[in-house]
Amino acid sequence: MARKKEEKAKSGEKEKAGKELKITTVHVVTPEKVMENDRQMALLYIISKLGPIHEKTLQHIIYDLKEEYGVDLGYKMRKIGSVPYSPELKSDIVALLYVGFVETEPNMYRKLRVTGKGRDALEAKKPPAGIVAAVEKNYEALRNKASMLDSVQDAEIRRLQRTIQRPRRRPLF
Repeated sequence: MARKKEEKAKSGEKEKAGKELKITTVHVVTPEKVMENDRQMALLYIISKLGPIHEKTLQHIIYDLKEEYGVDLGYKMRKIGSVPYSPELKSDIVALLYVGFVETEPNMYRKLRVTGKGRDALEAKKPPAGIVAAVEKNYEALRNKASMLDSVQDAEIRRLQRTIQRPRRRPLF
């Protein structure tokens, strides 16, 4: 009888080890939370003003706003090679995509553009006035830079598409 209790105790220990429950916290993204976040609303405003724009171009524009025009949106930008990058900016773009304020164009270029839901959110909750004034003041320079960077990005995508679709010139064997 004592032996059966020992076996049950051993098997009970094994079951407890296999049935552990791990709890992790995940931040829930809702349209209301996005509208409360000034930084995300400023990002939505910039995307709406500069039109369909590549994510890489948006990283450049946010970096230029901070470095050249003195408008800090609160992103910690790092340069990787010659390309500025911010993980916080990437997560804010994902949040805007998730709630449906921004979408990617269905063609192969995958540019970000504001949806009707995003326009409604901008009408309901205005972005910070400093951001609006800075973008309006420097609109032409920002738009020209965004157009140039987008065209470079589009050319790179087209070049990559051609190399993928090109048939092999020699047989493999």
